[in-house]
Amino acid sequence: MHLARLTLIDARTFRRLEVELTPGVHVIVGANAQGKSNLLEAIAMLATTRSLRGGTDLDLIAWDAVADDPIPAARLEADVVTASGREHVEVSIVGQVVAVGVPPQRAARRFRVNGVARRASDLIGRLRVVLFAADDLAIIDGPPAHRRRYLDITLSQLDPAYVRALQRYSRVLEQRNSLLKRLQERRGKPDELDFWDGELAESGAVILAARAEAVRVLGRDAAVTYAELAASETEALEVIYEPHVPAPVAARLREHDLAERLLEALVAGRTEDVRRGLSQIGPHRDDVRFLVGGHAAGVSASRGQQRSAALALRLAEVAYSKARTGDAPVLLLDDILSELDPARRARVLSVAYGVDQVLITTPDAAHPSRAELPGAIRWRLEGGRLEPGE
Repeated sequence: MHLARLTLIDARTFRRLEVELTPGVHVIVGANAQGKSNLLEAIAMLATTRSLRGGTDLDLIAWDAVADDPIPAARLEADVVTASGREHVEVSIVGQVVAVGVPPQRAARRFRVNGVARRASDLIGRLRVVLFAADDLAIIDGPPAHRRRYLDITLSQLDPAYVRALQRYSRVLEQRNSLLKRLQERRGKPDELDFWDGELAESGAVILAARAEAVRVLGRDAAVTYAELAASETEALEVIYEPHVPAPVAARLREHDLAERLLEALVAGRTEDVRRGLSQIGPHRDDVRFLVGGHAAGVSASRGQQRSAALALRLAEVAYSKARTGDAPVLLLDDILSELDPARRARVLSVAYGVDQVLITTPDAAHPSRAELPGAIRWRLEGGRLEPGE
């Protein structure tokens, strides 16, 4: 899999960028604040339909466009070549104007595949990426929401059924919580929860099972890679899935009756849910534990150990994506190589020879050096313009 052509119009720092790309390794050199992270974020958004940095959709539109255009919009397009052929994917972010002369306060996303309007779920997975970034440490030491987001982004690119279940679960959870608040105020009857509990159990079971299997495989492979990256360390890495469900349900994550068991748990917990006005169990409260030497990595591990754990997880993700789909993802390395010691840098770069395309951003043309990547195509990024380097 590789990007053959990329077009960005009014996307953050890029007023207009059009570039042809070949398979292989591309090194993009640019000083800080020239758009390196914005470039890789745009590519990742074409894969996942969402910004990996968070924030609002309006933040994705170039400031000049928001200030100057009556209806500001950003457009991201790419031609993606896979083993099965070539496709054109497009994401548009359009500012929602409420009155003439009033700047938009929000934006909406629109999607196209081969020129035809589609839903977000139809675009996800057409392009698959694995993004290595400096803020990957937040997966290890950040709040549980970071780890759930990591799993959702990873699995959504690989499994359309997971995308549909995740979307359905989110909508049903919102409806169920709204009903719980009404019941808390004694407005309604508990049996009104029957429908929503059934829907939540069905979609929740898909999410739980997929996450459990993904963490099992990713954790196994990350542990092996961590031992290679941290050769001087004696502590082992463990990655443990912690579904936020009762123990009897957690013990049946790989069983065919998981949805039935989850439904029983939801019904049994209704009284407490009504008292709190919130759904207390389910994948929306899951977590993943990272242990180094048996201790919580986010608390006890050194910064070097945390970085090794995050790198090991991303490297495992590359192999997992390739195994699930038969086609390697595009690798995006956002300004991380200059921060790694030679051994870790060499291990990350070695992955480049097992995939079709790698885009590496760096502020320092010496890292990676020409000796480390002798066949790499080099680019210079400055002021939102991407041009061939020396």
